[in-house]
Amino acid sequence: FGQADNPYMEVLFDKMALRTFTYNFTFAPRNEDETMDVQKIIQLFRFHMAPELKGANNRFLTLPSTFDIHYMYQMEDGKATENDFYNKIATCVLENCTVDYTPGGVRSFANGAPTQITMSLQFKETELLTKERINEGF
Repeated sequence: FGQADNPYMEVLFDKMALRTFTYNFTFAPRNEDETMDVQKIIQLFRFHMAPELKGANNRFLTLPSTFDIHYMYQMEDGKATENDFYNKIATCVLENCTVDYTPGGVRSFANGAPTQITMSLQFKETELLTKERINEGF
């Protein structure tokens, strides 16, 4: 027929996406001290997720805080060390912090504090993943 199959495939490369990581936590405080600790943890992540107003008349926003996340485990001798079986994560920013104070319905202690809280944190890396970085364990 005067035609031949083309054995080559063309792919259009557009861009690389930054990796995101989501971590979900469930808190079930048993007393007022634990409830206050959970509130401090939530407040800390929400604080570091946001930029800060700076400059004359608060006209400029600073960058939010960055996070260095490492997977750790405790060895038999009690020393904590980085777990090389999981991929490394480059420096991240916290993109989203979602808190649900009523995951199992509205239940609270006598003082009104919730009996269960779930928190979801979504981090995004600040650098692109390359072959060199993959060879380094990322």
